[in-house]
Amino acid sequence: MNYVKRFFIACWSLYARLFSWCAGAALSNRGLTFTVLVTCLILITGPWLRSSVSRDFRGPHIPWNNSASSRFLPEYVAKAPREWRVDSIAIPMLAIVLVAIPVAFIRPRWMPHLFGLLIAVSIPALAVTLWNHPGLYEFFESEIRGRSMLRTVYRMEHTDLMTVRAPDRMQAFGGQTGKIDLLAPTHPLLVPLNYWMYGPWLIGAAIMGAVATNRTNWQRRFAYAGVWVGVGALFAFAATWPRWVAEYHWTQAELLEERNDFVAAADALELARQSMPPLGFTKRYWESRGRLDYRQLVHSPYAAYFVSSEYLESADVDRARNELAPFVDADSAAAPRALLAEIMGHTATGFSAHGKRGAAEKAWREAAEIAPWKPSYWVAYAVTVLGSAPERAPEIETRYLEELRDVGDCFVGSDFACALGDAYFESGDFTSARRLYSMAMDIFHLPKYVNLHAQEGRLGM
Repeated sequence: MNYVKRFFIACWSLYARLFSWCAGAALSNRGLTFTVLVTCLILITGPWLRSSVSRDFRGPHIPWNNSASSRFLPEYVAKAPREWRVDSIAIPMLAIVLVAIPVAFIRPRWMPHLFGLLIAVSIPALAVTLWNHPGLYEFFESEIRGRSMLRTVYRMEHTDLMTVRAPDRMQAFGGQTGKIDLLAPTHPLLVPLNYWMYGPWLIGAAIMGAVATNRTNWQRRFAYAGVWVGVGALFAFAATWPRWVAEYHWTQAELLEERNDFVAAADALELARQSMPPLGFTKRYWESRGRLDYRQLVHSPYAAYFVSSEYLESADVDRARNELAPFVDADSAAAPRALLAEIMGHTATGFSAHGKRGAAEKAWREAAEIAPWKPSYWVAYAVTVLGSAPERAPEIETRYLEELRDVGDCFVGSDFACALGDAYFESGDFTSARRLYSMAMDIFHLPKYVNLHAQEGRLGM
């Protein structure tokens, strides 16, 4: 009996010593520093931008600039999965963190300098993410409108689908979904604030690390961190300098247009585009340039774009399409193609609302082919096909399921799997229907928010 007692006492003593050592190591200065560095590593490689339907853009996906070599435009980078870029904002920050991890155990007194360097790099990285890629945020705004179209398409199939019942995942981030926002839109420099994710948290973690690892009084700690914040702000201003110059010329163009000096306004707008060439691919530039051409009675693709967008805002989709269609083909710029695809999407939504599935299928197909980088149109097309021809479920699954089930909005992906399951069920293939319903449950199902349609479909097999 004494041996058993001694054995249990020895085991408890070993456990207590091991727990004490682990707790001491984790809560030591080196352990806490290592924890902050691992947190920074997660934030660097985590989502920095979140859209309504597409997959998140992580730090390694976002380049420092938008030059011709980087090709960081929606039509090239919207499709997932995305590769890590050598010129991404994450590379220098990852290098700093990977160097800092061994330094934290070997030379902990150097850590304030490394955290300060991380501050000075992360601030311009966030600024570049927000203001050096204007076309990306117009793509995000268009996805919010595309998500509303998907809600109508899914509603025509079943009213208990999650895309119909639940708001999109950007609801908490202030996407432009209300009439007030559309009447008084946010300034383009503020729009990116609706979509940022981990960047500000990384800066906060780096500041906390710089303050905590500096072995001096609190006043000097905060002053030291403030110096690095100032250095980072200067780097951010330098990294985004072309955007500020472009915005200055853009403001001058708007003032000259208000004075009816259209020639000078067009020159100022051209200076804005030359200051930051990626602005020339944006909807904002095409509308401003088209408005100037229209007011000067110049018949051009820009003027047609402007007139078409005005028709679309007034819900006259037929005239909007007729105005823009002659200027759009497979080799056209992304902005007019995206606008024409959105016009076709509104046309298809109207057909779906009136039960004209054949016409809706054709319109969705045209929209998806005009702007193939937008997943909303492909989802709407596939769901419309399944609703009108359930026997085509194997074809749709083979061609689209692998990509469309992995979109960023898990409600959309899960409901697409449900639509395939419904089509198989109506075709009499109950084994495939059960498999698709189970896949929908795997994509999204929570005790608090039940995937009701997939659950009922699987239970009914």
